[in-house]
Amino acid sequence: MLLKVLKDEVLEYYKHRTYWFIGIIIVMFAGLIMRLVYLQIYEYDKYKKLSENNRIRIVKVRADRGFILDRKGRLLVKNTPSYELKVVKEDAGDIDGLLRSLSKYVQIDREYALKSIQRSYFYEPAVIARGLTFEQVAEILENYNDFKGLEVDIESVREYIDSKALSHILGYLSEVTENDLKTDSSYSSGDMIGKTGIEKVYEQELRGVDGARQVEVDSYGRPIKTLSEKHTITGNDLVLTLDMDLQRALHSIFEGKKGAAVVLDIETFGVMGLYSAPTFDLNIFSPFHTSGERMSIMTDQTKPLLNRAIEGAYPPGSVYKILMGMAGLLERKVTLDTVVNCTGELRYGNFTYRCWKKEGHGPMRLIDAIAESCDVYFYQLGLNLGIDDIEKYSSILGLGKTTGIDLPNEKSGFFPGRDWKRRKFKESWYPGETIITSIGQGYMTTTPLQIAVMMAGIFNGGTVMKPKIVEFVHNPVTDVKIHTPMETVAEIEIPKWIVDAVMDGMVKVIYGNTGTGYRARVEGVSYGGKTGTAQVVSLSKTEHMEEDEIPEFMRDHAWFGAVVPEEKPKYAIAVLMQHGGSGSRSAAPVAGAIVNKLVDLGYVRAEEKGN
Repeated sequence: MLLKVLKDEVLEYYKHRTYWFIGIIIVMFAGLIMRLVYLQIYEYDKYKKLSENNRIRIVKVRADRGFILDRKGRLLVKNTPSYELKVVKEDAGDIDGLLRSLSKYVQIDREYALKSIQRSYFYEPAVIARGLTFEQVAEILENYNDFKGLEVDIESVREYIDSKALSHILGYLSEVTENDLKTDSSYSSGDMIGKTGIEKVYEQELRGVDGARQVEVDSYGRPIKTLSEKHTITGNDLVLTLDMDLQRALHSIFEGKKGAAVVLDIETFGVMGLYSAPTFDLNIFSPFHTSGERMSIMTDQTKPLLNRAIEGAYPPGSVYKILMGMAGLLERKVTLDTVVNCTGELRYGNFTYRCWKKEGHGPMRLIDAIAESCDVYFYQLGLNLGIDDIEKYSSILGLGKTTGIDLPNEKSGFFPGRDWKRRKFKESWYPGETIITSIGQGYMTTTPLQIAVMMAGIFNGGTVMKPKIVEFVHNPVTDVKIHTPMETVAEIEIPKWIVDAVMDGMVKVIYGNTGTGYRARVEGVSYGGKTGTAQVVSLSKTEHMEEDEIPEFMRDHAWFGAVVPEEKPKYAIAVLMQHGGSGSRSAAPVAGAIVNKLVDLGYVRAEEKGN
C-alpha cells in the first residue's frame, strides 16, 4: 500500500514536470515562429535590400555634358576621361587604414575624402580623389586586393580649346555642395555642377540625363557582372554668338593690362566678343590640379575671377556724352546750330565747373563738342535737359539696371535721380549734380556691357534688346535647334538725322584734326568713337602730378566707345582700361586694334575700306 502511494506521488511529480517542459517548448517554438513571421513579412523589404546590396547594387552612370561651340561651329569645350577613386564605406570597414594605405600611391586630401564618405548614402560610392594619372592607377590596381571597398572609375571632365581667352564666359565646374544637394534632389554626392559662366546658366541643358547599371559584386564590393543597364543621355550642345578668333585677339590685346572689352552686334545684340583682364586658367579648376592652385587664384589681389565686363561698375566719363547729345536733339533742347561758348569753366551759383581744357574750346556746336569732348557744352546741355529727362533716356538705353545677358552675377551699375536722392539722403536734387552727371561723373556707374548696349540702342534707331551669348541650344540626337529669342527690352524712335549727327561727331573724334580719339584710327575704315576719362579721386589730389607719377589706384579709368562702320553701323564696341589714365592714350588704341581685327575677320567688308 505504501509503495503504491509513493509510486503515484512520483508519477504525479514527473507528470507535472513534463507538462511544464512541454509548455516551455511550445512557448519557445511560438516565439521562434513569431520572430520568423516578423522577419519574413514585416522586415522583408529591409533585409531583402540588405541582402541584394551585399550582392547586387545599382551603380550610377553620369551622362557626358554637352559641347560648347563658337558661332562658326568650332569646338570650345569638349570632354576628356579622368580617373577617379571611390569608396563604399559599408565595404571598406577601416576607412582610416584604407586612406593611409592609398596615400602611398596617390595624394589624398584626407579632409575632403572623409567629408565625401560621410555624406554618401547607403552603399553609394563616395569620390575621394580625382584626376589620377595612368601610372597611379596602374600601381593601385596592382595592389587592388589590399583596398577593400575601393573602386577605380572613369568620368569625363571638361577640356578647353583655349583655357584663358574664354574663362569668364565659359565658367567652370565644381563638385556639388550640401546646398546644391538640398536644392535639387536629382544630384548626388560627387556630381559636378556648373558654378560660373554659361556652365552655370545652362546647367540643365548641358548636364544630360544620368543612367544606371545593376551589377553583381564580389566580397570586396567590386562589380563582377552587369545584370541590366539604363543608358545615359548626353547633354545638349551650346552654340555661342562669339567668334573664337576675335576672342583670342582680345586676349592678346589685353595681355598685361587690366580692363574689359565688349563687341556687340547692333541688330541682334549677340555678343561677338567679351573679355575681362586679367584672366585665369580654367584648367586650374579641373581635377588635374590641386586645391592650393585654385586658392591662389581666388586670393589673387588683381581679382582675375571678376568679370569686369559685367561685374565691374565704373563711372563712364565722357563716353556718356553720346547719350547726352542724342537726348538733347531728341528733346529739342539744342539744335545742330546751337552755340555754347566754352571759356574753360562754367559758373553756376557759388560753384565753378571746369572743362578738361583749361583755356577753353571757344564757341562750340554739338558735333564739335562731341569731337573735342567739351565739358562746358555738356554742362549747359545737362541744365537745359534737367535730371528727369537725363534719367529717363539713361533708363531706356539700359543704364542703372542689368541688361539681362545670359551670364551670372551681372551688376546693375547705378543711375541717380530725384527719388533716389530723396530716399537715400532725404535731400533735394541740386542742379550742380545734374551738371556733373552730364559728363558721366558723380553718382553714376556703368559696366562695359551697358555702354555697348547703350550705343547699340542709339545706332540701331532706338531698340534696346537683351544681349545674349548663346545663339541656340542643339540636341545632338534629334538635331533640334532651339534659338535664344531676340527680346526687346525698351524702344524709342530716334530719327535718322539725329543718329547721323551723333555719328558725325564721333567720326570727328577719331579722324578730325582736333579729335580726342585719333589713336583709334584704322587705315581705310571710317567709323565713330568717343573717348572717356573717368575720375577716381578728386582732381585736386592729382592735378599737381604728371600722369606717370599718379599711383595706379588713383589713376582715372579710361574708356572708348565705338560704332563701326560709319555707314550702316553693325557693331558697337566698349573698351574700359581700369586705372588706365586718359581714354585717348590707353583705351583708344585698344579700340583701334579691335576694329582692325573685325576687318581681318571680314566683319567689316572690303568695300567699307578706302574712305
